Amino acid sequence: MVYKFEVKVRSDIDAVKNVVEELLLNIKDRIDENIFFNSKLILYELMINGVLHGNKQDASKQINVVLIINKSCIVIEITDEGSGIVYKHKSFGEYDCCESGRGLMLVECLSDKFTIEGNRVTCIQYLK
Repeated sequence: MVYKFEVKVRSDIDAVKNVVEELLLNIKDRIDENIFFNSKLILYELMINGVLHGNKQDASKQINVVLIINKSCIVIEITDEGSGIVYKHKSFGEYDCCESGRGLMLVECLSDKFTIEGNRVTCIQYLK
């Protein structure tokens, strides 16, 4: 059985938190506790990045969220209305003094597959 959740949310931190909480309630019993925790972190990091960095907190812009659970994996796709980013994986030491950038590194580590295409980030977690 495939579960799919798709929603657009305005670029507002409180609105993002509400959507993530709703989504988490819907998937909590569908996946393993460890995968659930990682998915929670991925969702919060990517959506807040979309609000702060992608959409520059412009409440007239939106974040698009797609989450799909099938028998083998969870796919999380977050798209904002920003101009996109160029992300280069760096070793942890280079992030020690940065004000930003650690969130994407964390998301990459929690994902089995991690891609960024412009303003869309896709993460895949395999259900083991």
